Amino acid sequence: MGEGCTFIRLLADEDKGAALAESIGALRGGERTSRVFSLEPEKFSMVPGSPFAYWVSDRIRRLFVDLPQFEGEGRTAKQGLATADDPRFVRAWWEVNPARIVTGTEKTTPEEFKAQTCAGKKWAPFAKGGEYSPYYADIHLVVNWRNDGEEVKDWICSRYPYLKGNWGWVVKNTDYYFQPGLTWPLRTQLGFNMRQFPAGAIFGHKGPVAFGNEGDLPIYLSILNSSVVSSLISLQMTFGSYEVGVIQRTPLSPISQPARKELKNLTLQIVDLKRNIYGNDETTRLFVLPSIAAPNGSGTLTEHAVLLNTEISTASVDAEEIQHQIDSITFDLYDIDNRDRKAIKEAFCDCPSPLTTPPTDSSSLTVDLLSYAFGAILGRWDICYATGERQPPELPDPFAPLPVCSPGMLQGADGLPLEPREIQGDYPLAVDPDGILVDDEGHPDDIIARIRDVLALIWGDRADAIEKEACEILGVRSLRDYFRKPGASGFWNDHLKRYSKSRRKAPIYWLLQSAKKNYGIWIYYPRMDGDTLYKALRYAKDKLAMEERRLDDLQKEREQSGTGGAVVKRLEKEIDGQAALISELHDFVEKLERAANLDLIPEHDDGVVLTIAPLRELVPWNEPKKYWDELIEGKYEWSSIGKQLAEKGQITRS
Repeated sequence: MGEGCTFIRLLADEDKGAALAESIGALRGGERTSRVFSLEPEKFSMVPGSPFAYWVSDRIRRLFVDLPQFEGEGRTAKQGLATADDPRFVRAWWEVNPARIVTGTEKTTPEEFKAQTCAGKKWAPFAKGGEYSPYYADIHLVVNWRNDGEEVKDWICSRYPYLKGNWGWVVKNTDYYFQPGLTWPLRTQLGFNMRQFPAGAIFGHKGPVAFGNEGDLPIYLSILNSSVVSSLISLQMTFGSYEVGVIQRTPLSPISQPARKELKNLTLQIVDLKRNIYGNDETTRLFVLPSIAAPNGSGTLTEHAVLLNTEISTASVDAEEIQHQIDSITFDLYDIDNRDRKAIKEAFCDCPSPLTTPPTDSSSLTVDLLSYAFGAILGRWDICYATGERQPPELPDPFAPLPVCSPGMLQGADGLPLEPREIQGDYPLAVDPDGILVDDEGHPDDIIARIRDVLALIWGDRADAIEKEACEILGVRSLRDYFRKPGASGFWNDHLKRYSKSRRKAPIYWLLQSAKKNYGIWIYYPRMDGDTLYKALRYAKDKLAMEERRLDDLQKEREQSGTGGAVVKRLEKEIDGQAALISELHDFVEKLERAANLDLIPEHDDGVVLTIAPLRELVPWNEPKKYWDELIEGKYEWSSIGKQLAEKGQITRS
């Protein structure tokens, strides 16, 4: 055994110079402080990779020698798919046709999921890492896995010819796809965190998955998220990335039957706490309705915000208490003494609660409500949950396959969205049939009038008061101002932020707006087809014709009013304003007509950013112009829109 070495640990000290001087002075005086550690360097080899784990006890280091690794006895951890071109192969789940997403039940086998990809269902849920979210996280991406990944594999081989056709070097461990397990992000600022991975999904190279006996997954989920195992994982870290090998080599203690039962129960409690809170987000697969639209018809929006924050705070405290219980059980399983328990707890004292949802405010909840109302008008959401006519379903098994539609969607018995023509006559809300609404007061499809229909269904005779409060909370004079503003304080910006995740920007309610924002058309992306822009153009031309008639009436009235006087001045001012509006509408119609006359048939597999690109002159967003320029340059030749443009001779460079 070699000579002992002395180490001084200063990570927790802000003034490291002073702390170092103090520690050296104490050593010279024969004293030891909590910053000073001594051990033989040979002991580092107990931990895989021989990291300088000098601050833990021999007992902790010996766990790597005395206990079996996670890898073994039917357990393993695997790295998954790297597409090499995510813009081509990855989408947000709400971008694509839900009928083309693989799905199933708890009895559906991996082979059956694979078979679906060869029978028209090309998109599979795709876990790709993500933000810190222990125990549970929604999977909001899908990946093109048509014909068992044929397109991805062919693309990999064409892009990397030196692989000589062996796509398995990049598209890894396909035999494990569609099996349930536990996934984690390779890197997060807040530390290691493991969450459930459902059956029927594919995992990525940045979202690897640990596998084991399906009934044991909740148990492993709690153990791997415990303080003691997180510390064992951290000891092995050298480059700040939680690689598969780290998990494979982490020691796993034997688990007694009573501990197994208790850990499973505690894990599912935390998972349900998180799902109950996160289910208020309309971009998740759990969404039913926003909490502020709960069917009670009482209270103000501000009061609802207070109640929700109390609920979040209580759930966070409950989750922390459950985590403490899990830590206590795992400390006992690993036979960690009080000294090491204290050290581990101190090391993890700054870790966030397992339920990481921050308190919300009345403004964000009001935006949630208006976004929900918008979706209800278009038939995206089932308003019967908000009116109380239907009750939310029970939460599914967290490892069950994901549905292609969230429970709150207006859907048929097949689990797919209902078309407007399929909606029963007794449904309490008129659903817009063509997916087009207008910013045009007095029009039957005026967005504000339709939003008010939803508020009236939920709040009855209190709807006007709720609308007034919503405007006060949002700092706008009227709902029309909020939906008309394209900037940071308007609905479009709020919607864009809500539907942008994992570098995918995928808004589904599109604002086409005239130059001075006096007229706008909203288009519902999921209902877009080859006729949508022509239908929108008819709306715009009808508006232009109406305003031209209004100008003619004003001019005739002016001719009959003689000369001079207040009436004449008023009419001349109105005529000037009306002429300016008509000029603005002419410009809007011309731009929309240019886009419609391209005669492009939307293909939802292309995704939002490519489909919206032809509308670059009308959408208050810079992304469409960028993607249009790239389309014209031939960058997306694989896409349907790219192929159509090429056939029409629009591509300038291949």
